[in-house]
Amino acid sequence: MNRKYLIIVALICFTQIQAIAQKIEPINLAQARSYKISATWPDPLFAKLEEHYPDTNQVELTDGYLGKVCYQDTAWQAFLRQGKRIIEIDLGEIQTVYQIQGRFLQVHAAGVYVPRYIDYSLSLDGINWFKVGQKLTQVGPWNRENQVEVISLNNLKHLARWVKLEFEADGNVFMDEIEVWGRLGIVEGAKTLDHTQGFLELTHENLESKKGLLKAGSKQAAGACHIALLTYAYPPNPQDGSWHTLEYLPYITYISEEAVPTDWMFDTVLLCPQGITPSGRKLNATKVSEAATIDDWKWYLEETFRPNQQIAALNQAVEIGQKLLIDPDKKIKVILTLINPSPLQPKFGSLEVSGEVLNFDWNQVGIEQALKNRLSALEWLMDQLLTRWEAENPENLELIGFYWHPEAIGFQFSPKEDTFINKVADLVHKRGLKFFWIPFYGAEGSYNWQQYGFDVAILQPNYMFSEVGEERLKLVFEITSTLGMGVEIEKHWADGKREREIWQNYLIYGAKYGYNEAVCAYYQGFKDFERAALNYNTRFLYYESVYQFIKGKYQLK
Repeated sequence: MNRKYLIIVALICFTQIQAIAQKIEPINLAQARSYKISATWPDPLFAKLEEHYPDTNQVELTDGYLGKVCYQDTAWQAFLRQGKRIIEIDLGEIQTVYQIQGRFLQVHAAGVYVPRYIDYSLSLDGINWFKVGQKLTQVGPWNRENQVEVISLNNLKHLARWVKLEFEADGNVFMDEIEVWGRLGIVEGAKTLDHTQGFLELTHENLESKKGLLKAGSKQAAGACHIALLTYAYPPNPQDGSWHTLEYLPYITYISEEAVPTDWMFDTVLLCPQGITPSGRKLNATKVSEAATIDDWKWYLEETFRPNQQIAALNQAVEIGQKLLIDPDKKIKVILTLINPSPLQPKFGSLEVSGEVLNFDWNQVGIEQALKNRLSALEWLMDQLLTRWEAENPENLELIGFYWHPEAIGFQFSPKEDTFINKVADLVHKRGLKFFWIPFYGAEGSYNWQQYGFDVAILQPNYMFSEVGEERLKLVFEITSTLGMGVEIEKHWADGKREREIWQNYLIYGAKYGYNEAVCAYYQGFKDFERAALNYNTRFLYYESVYQFIKGKYQLK
């Protein structure tokens, strides 16, 4: 047998082997492969809580073991808040990728939700990434049935060595497996990752650049600088929930130890109702039985415009300040609160006498009708507030916007919650006002808050109310200065040694990082700053120091 003949036979065999290889079923290229996981905003507390579901030796997402429909199964890996979770898998060599999928758990009652979407990207070198698609959840975090969802991107035929999945960790996201289906090596007709294929390259230029803290007095915030959060409407103790003229005075003016105004203090007041109504229902409910009705909203309106209290009393307090400080043109800015029409409420009530009883439950009336009903109720409330404001005619006050009462975006309660809030923002803007929001630390939607139509987002550090260290304040600075947010300064209603130390840290680190140059909101218990102003023992700690902080004169100690 001559050499030429052997070469021909070898070529035929090779061609046949290739043909057979093309017919072989795809394999899971990610099986037993290494990967790395990162969060856009890592936090020590949340990371520690995730340790209840440890990823042993960093293999559990590619070990082929599937968890049961039960959140106690340790096959699941927990991702708790911290913005996006980014998972990168090294396939070892360049392979042909056909399909990428992630497997997630939904146990609504336990606060375990599937992600709303996954972004999929590929890379040849682990540095230059190309986004190849996004897939939305078909189950949705609002679904109350315990189940597993596999979110999969199909119809690929791309060459890659590295695979990336990205998703928002809204609350708890439980994941047990990543699979990348394809064939080893380079398959004929596979697409190369380059711009001619129309891929979006993910580079640092595409990422959100650092915006800096939202500056006090900016046009974006309608000139607001330091916002006093004043809670009212409190049935368990009406004395705390009703504000009178002299109680407002220590907020809008700085009063001496003799209770005489000597300077202006907070330039903006946010009037925020506490949560419980006389009926026992809640203005921001997480259960059907607690969801507010039209009667609760009407009570809220009456409380807001109670004669000689709330707005009327605030207007009179400003007038006193104008006279004593000889500043007749001074006005205090005001932000009123919008209540979320709970998507859990099937019998909200009628906006008109003998009108239709509105149903906000999308399970009963459908997604679009529920959305329409909620918007109708919200617009009614907004117009009621504006009509009564005009009738009150508080000439010493300037209404600059509305505050969104929920402290997180409720993706787990209804589909299209992002659409709903964007439409609320449109209603606010059509009336020439700004839309304010104060999310809690790590709240759903807080890391991309501008997408929902808010003009101003002020982040709660929750340092006062969590078992965290001073590093939380540094993390808050990094988040707010990157995302263009303001900062909330939080005072506890208690007054122990720990609460005092943490309170002082807010001011110390706030001065260090420049919070006092940003739009700041100040949380307190009922009338705490007013009481401190008149109390020799707490005056400096809770009143004098706040005044110095507002004026940029607070000294680091």
